[in-house]
Parts: sequence; C-alpha cells; structure tokens
Amino acid sequence: MDGAVTASAVVLTSPDVLTDEDCPGISPHPAAPRPERMALWWIEQGLGHGRVVAYTCSCRMTAYELVSCGGVYQIRRRTLSRRGVPPVSWTAERWCRGESLERWRRLLAGLAR
Repeated sequence: MDGAVTASAVVLTSPDVLTDEDCPGISPHPAAPRPERMALWWIEQGLGHGRVVAYTCSCRMTAYELVSCGGVYQIRRRTLSRRGVPPVSWTAERWCRGESLERWRRLLAGLAR
C-alpha cells in the first residue's frame, strides 16, 4: 500500500456533513465496526517511545495512532475513561511496515478492532 495512510475517501467525512462543531474533519474517522471484522488483541504496554506515523481524529471516544519504534509498528488506542478499558492500550502484535499499513487500513475500514 503506497501513499498517505491517514487519508481515505471511504473513511473521511466531508467537513460540511459534520455535526460536531469541535471536529475539524482533518483526520479520518474509523468506519463503524463490521460484523466480519478481525479482533485485535490489546495490551497495556507498548514498545516504548516511538513516532506517530498516522492517526485518527480525536473527536470520538476512541482514537488510534499507528506508531513506529525502531522499524517495528504497533497501533496505540486512546480512549476516554470507562470501566474495563484502559485509557491507553497497544496492539499485542508488532508488525513490519507493510503488515502494519494493512492492519491500519483494515482498522479505518471497520474490518479490525
């Protein structure tokens, strides 16, 4: 998958359609989870400090970031406080760049959560 990983015509909402005045519509919003989605396993510990290479809009209860740390990638999930869900969690799996971009694409399309 080549090109920008933070923009997708399928996922981005047109700024004139937004109802939440606080959302600038700059970053993509993940699509609603689909019934056939793959389950990602989430843990509380990540690889460490890394570089965010893609992210979703933070106007929703849950925002995601694709993070690179020394050539290995993970997805970080940030949520508002709620019972049973840590405010920050990481995918237990770690991937090379190509695999991570595919997982990121699936997350944005609602095919992974």
